[in-house]
Amino acid sequence: MRRIHRQTPKALLSGSTPHPAAPLSTPPTMGNIVTRCIAIASLLISANTFADALDTIHEKIKREFDVQHISHNALAKVPASNIILFDVRRLKEYKVSHIEHAIHLEPGTSTDDFFQQYADTLNNKVVVFYCSVGQRSSKMLAKLNHRLTQMGVEQAYNLEGGVFRSHNNQSPLISEGKSTRAIHPYNAYWGRLIDDKASISYR
Repeated sequence: MRRIHRQTPKALLSGSTPHPAAPLSTPPTMGNIVTRCIAIASLLISANTFADALDTIHEKIKREFDVQHISHNALAKVPASNIILFDVRRLKEYKVSHIEHAIHLEPGTSTDDFFQQYADTLNNKVVVFYCSVGQRSSKMLAKLNHRLTQMGVEQAYNLEGGVFRSHNNQSPLISEGKSTRAIHPYNAYWGRLIDDKASISYR
């Protein structure tokens, strides 16, 4: 006659199946249950930490750079014709995807080179810089701010949360003139801030 081996509560909690020859085990102790609950809670806290990480990074950026910032919601209320948008990432990041109408600007661009190329386009514009999370774009804006003020550009901002925030908010991104969900993560570490991991692309 075929013997049927039943899983014990401990096996169900651990997700394992007892070996056919193993004796029935005792129920889990309260200490074991508490330990497992703590482990599950830690995983949930970690997930929430990444969800809030862009806000935490932005607070750090605000302390580090003396620049103005604009939220995605506030930017959406500005007529597109009044905005000039600069993407301060590497070209390979920009090519994977970028915010529509954004102009690529290498992070190492000098102040003189920037104004030589774009000075004539900045008048009466809301000038916005962004990168992955706001660090590189805030650094660029801090470098250019004095000259921008001298030119009479009063509305120059870093975009809060960068293109990662745009992507996490399901805002449209562009690649070669077409809409895309792909996004460059900068590297694996920073890619953890992207909600939709399946959309991560390095090319």
